[in-house]
Amino acid sequence: MKYSRKNKILVFAFILLGIIFINPKNLSAQEDYDEKYYESLLDTIVEVQNPVYKPVVTFSTGALSFWGDVQNEGNSLLTNNFGYKIGISTLIGKKHFFKANLFALYGTTKAHNFHLTWQMQNAGSLPIDDNSNTIYPNSAFSTDILMLGGSFEYGFGHIFGAAKRFKPFISIGIGTFFYSPKGNLKLNDNGYYYAWSDGTLRDFNEQGPNAYNARIVRLDNKYETDLSSANIYGTEKYGQNSFAIPVDFGFDFYLSDRVNLRTGISINYTFTDLLDNYDNKIADNWGYPKENNYNDIFTFTYFSLNLDLFSDPKSLLVERVFAEYAGDFDYEILFADQDKDGVLDRLDLCPDTPEGVAVNDSTGCPFDTDDDGVYDYEDQEPNTPAGAIVDNNGVQLTPEVLNGMFNKIENATKRKDAQVIPLAYIWTKNRSFTKGVIPDKFKNVDTDQDGYISFQELLKAINDYFDEKNNFTPNDINELNDYFFSQ
Repeated sequence: MKYSRKNKILVFAFILLGIIFINPKNLSAQEDYDEKYYESLLDTIVEVQNPVYKPVVTFSTGALSFWGDVQNEGNSLLTNNFGYKIGISTLIGKKHFFKANLFALYGTTKAHNFHLTWQMQNAGSLPIDDNSNTIYPNSAFSTDILMLGGSFEYGFGHIFGAAKRFKPFISIGIGTFFYSPKGNLKLNDNGYYYAWSDGTLRDFNEQGPNAYNARIVRLDNKYETDLSSANIYGTEKYGQNSFAIPVDFGFDFYLSDRVNLRTGISINYTFTDLLDNYDNKIADNWGYPKENNYNDIFTFTYFSLNLDLFSDPKSLLVERVFAEYAGDFDYEILFADQDKDGVLDRLDLCPDTPEGVAVNDSTGCPFDTDDDGVYDYEDQEPNTPAGAIVDNNGVQLTPEVLNGMFNKIENATKRKDAQVIPLAYIWTKNRSFTKGVIPDKFKNVDTDQDGYISFQELLKAINDYFDEKNNFTPNDINELNDYFFSQ
């Protein structure tokens, strides 16, 4: 007769139940056992070996700031327009200390240096447009930036460890970006801004005949002039794309295996000096001051949310058909029934009942029909009247005996001399085995010949029994189970 795998598991479960619950009436006592306890035995969280890591999606927002020839007074990493970044990253190496990133960055950066504007308008000759009209130059500019790139990142895992919840990072990469510098030269599209020596912008020239009508004005935030093609300074039209080297550093805060937060700064060194339409060549040609000798730089100070949506989990909740324990777990405490009355010692209030005595299936204690405190199997007078005082054999004491007991004060025990001796469960085995010696009939079960029958070897022997691959009897299976728990 052959059994399917499912049937094997079910039959194995019934054999274990038969070993534990020799008396079928004890099923109700077992059902009262805490179900949550058994669930905790069968449900366990295990670590996934070699989980497959998939790309992580990153969403970032922060401030774009410009660092070049034209800078705002009091320029800082956080005083500019918002930028947005989206990316994907993947771990590199067995220990996952490195990452490869692909990203797209979009935002707007702008700046205005009043002192430079005043110097440009008072440097001497002024540029003219295609209609020979004088242009009053203005250093104010704004540009959109769209950057696509990749980077290589190091997470300091060699120092802080792979599982650190808070740790720094640094990365370097390369990207190409597109920009479109716009100038805010005209006030409300009608006339220019004029820089006055008192540090103000006005709608009339300080040296002009209408200076007395001049009003203080602010930049109207309308960047109407395409600086790359306007040819204000006699330069040829230049391209609106270039390359940059982004260097990022900051800190990661790991909230869970799936989510982590990041705060960082990206310093982007560009291969152009015309994001603001101002470089040293223009300064030399027009007598403007040279502000610096390096290419333009823009920074992105950001906060990120990293979501690992597709990787394998690092741990799993496993719901097992039966529990397997290793190490120092004491099976005997879980399954022992030392008096063999069919009630587990964990539930047995009378763990020393003589073999063959009927017991109450909910307490494991023998019956006491006349409720005189002496169990029926010891009671020499099983029908004692209710409330009667009996001796150790359950025999009712006569009035004469009682009077004699109460009159003998010397036989009484003082309360201070009384001692309470607690009773503890005693765990024993149903069969006795020699420690460390496998019985001859079971030596072939120890397939790896290590002198110990493992749970897997026990399970295989039971499977072979159902598949009729060994000559064990049901009693042999029970004995093998007892030996397994006695090791």
